[in-house]
Amino acid sequence: MHLLFYWTVLFFLFTAGTAYLQGEELEEAVPMPPVLKLTLESAITRALGFNRSLMNTAENVVKAEFGIDLAAEDFEFQYYPNSRAGYTGGQHMKGGFAVGGGLDFIKKFTYGTQITISPTIFRGVEHYHTELTALITQPLIRGLNREYQLSGVRSAQFGVRSAIRGLHIAQVALITRTITSLYDIVKAQKALQLSEESYDRVVKLYQSAKLKEKIGLSDALDVYRAEGEVHHAEEALTSARERLKETEDTLRDILSLPLDQEIEVEVPLVFSANPMTTEQAVDLALKNRIEIDQAMDQWRESYRLRLVAKENLYPDLNLVLNYTNFADDQFFYRACTRNRQSTWGVGLSTTGDFTSNSNQIAYDQSLLAMNQSSRNLEQTKANLILEVKKQSRNLARIYERIVVQEEQIKNAKGGLYLSRIKFDRGMANNFDVIQAEKSLRTAEQSYWSAIIDHIVGEYQLLVAIGLLTDKPQIPCYD
Repeated sequence: MHLLFYWTVLFFLFTAGTAYLQGEELEEAVPMPPVLKLTLESAITRALGFNRSLMNTAENVVKAEFGIDLAAEDFEFQYYPNSRAGYTGGQHMKGGFAVGGGLDFIKKFTYGTQITISPTIFRGVEHYHTELTALITQPLIRGLNREYQLSGVRSAQFGVRSAIRGLHIAQVALITRTITSLYDIVKAQKALQLSEESYDRVVKLYQSAKLKEKIGLSDALDVYRAEGEVHHAEEALTSARERLKETEDTLRDILSLPLDQEIEVEVPLVFSANPMTTEQAVDLALKNRIEIDQAMDQWRESYRLRLVAKENLYPDLNLVLNYTNFADDQFFYRACTRNRQSTWGVGLSTTGDFTSNSNQIAYDQSLLAMNQSSRNLEQTKANLILEVKKQSRNLARIYERIVVQEEQIKNAKGGLYLSRIKFDRGMANNFDVIQAEKSLRTAEQSYWSAIIDHIVGEYQLLVAIGLLTDKPQIPCYD
């Protein structure tokens, strides 16, 4: 099962990372259009496929899968060659060069049983020595259960699950950043449009003030005020253009686009009031947020590690069965076929430092880790509830702002209309016109800013309740 998932993730990395790893070749084969039109769907799709940080996070899943393969190696059939060479001699032995070697065939089972078979051949000074050794070791106290022996595999499997959830969280964060960046561009475009309209109105006001000064219907102070407002409008227009460039560069970086690529954003500007109560949103978050799944999985993992640490408190006592068949002869073929002798044995073996308290310390640490994971689970739930409540309240406040700004725009337009009539007829100076123009510009910018904030807030609420995207498929292991 995990191998199938590994190849799925690897295929995703290959298809998603082709443009990044071979960017120049891909750009030559599929050149970017002069103006790249980006919708919500196309921008999110490109971000998920080409964002460099996300590709690094996706590779963590593959690394975790390799960890399972490495941990499972302990239970695979293994063989190790061995050899030795040197000069031997002694009181009753003729000295000379000796050489030999063999193979160790090892198989370990999930209940701790380990079988080792070792055929060897050794060439001494005057004879050949052949030997076949079989050794069976079985734990009797520590490790006499499947979960203890599979602890390394279980840890690697937990690492895979954590990596998959981490990838999902990174994807959700990237989608949120992409959506926010798209609407930041729209907000900057609206601000630029309003600044241009405001600048045009102020320039006309300035020109009107100069004409009226010539015919004596206004004084130099009106012209001075209008000229100062033109300068303020120019500064606001310049700032709006710079802000738009910055937001576009941010989106290009998220989507891994060339910084000189022209882009055009087309996203809907439709919003609706939040139909859910805070209690409903909290219930959905507790059911759907993957962070709770991860915190619960972390608690189960810490509980499992506590059981393993408790097993390590027991003495390491093993049942050992051994069998050896060997022969010595001056001729190789006779050392393999004749005069063979056998020995066997059954016994107990134990290893370990009885004076060390490291296992007890490790067990105490596992208890602390389990308590911490339990608290982290409760804290995760509390944090999610606070996040949902915050997003719900924020969405409600933004909706109220929209209603207020709609009324503000209506009043500001009426005030600007009346002040213009008075100024055009010489019944007042241009101070009221300038103030009304500022009020209208502020109200319009606040209105569109509130609308875009509400749209982004709707997506952020979906993130908070865990419904922005579907949960990933977590592999099940036996």
